[in-house]
Amino acid sequence: MKRLIILLVMLLPLSAMAQTPTFESLISEYSSKDGCTTINISNAMLRSMEVNIDAEYMQVISVENEALVSSFRTQAQEVLKGFDVIMSVNSEGKSVEIRQNSNAEGVVVDIFVMACSSDECVLMRVNGKNLELNNISSLMNTL
Repeated sequence: MKRLIILLVMLLPLSAMAQTPTFESLISEYSSKDGCTTINISNAMLRSMEVNIDAEYMQVISVENEALVSSFRTQAQEVLKGFDVIMSVNSEGKSVEIRQNSNAEGVVVDIFVMACSSDECVLMRVNGKNLELNNISSLMNTL
C-alpha cells in the first residue's frame, strides 16, 4: 500500500505538466525562442491609436522559425479547443481561423485569430468585456 501511495505522489507532478496549454503559457514558452515574436498592446495604446473596440488588451505571437511552426500550431489548436469557430479559410496551404470565447452571459470576451502557413504561424488574442466582430475588423484595418 505504501508503494502505491508513493507512486501516486511521484506521478502527480507529471499529470500537472500534461494539462492543456493556455495562451499565456504559449507566450511564455515561445517569447524567448529564436524566430518568435510576441507583442502586447494595452488598452491605453489601443485608445491612442484611436481604436475603439472595447478591448482590455491585445496579444500576438508570431512563430517564423520553420522548425517550431508545427509544434506551435498543434499547441495553439489545443489552446483554442472548445472556443466557437466563427470563420475558417483554407487555401493553397495557408489557413486562417477566427474563434470566440463567450462568458456565461453569452458576451464575447475573447477573439482569437490564427493564421498559418508551412513556414509561419501567427496567433492573436483580443480580450475585452464586450467584443464585437465588426469592431475587430476595423482594428485589422488600422494595423
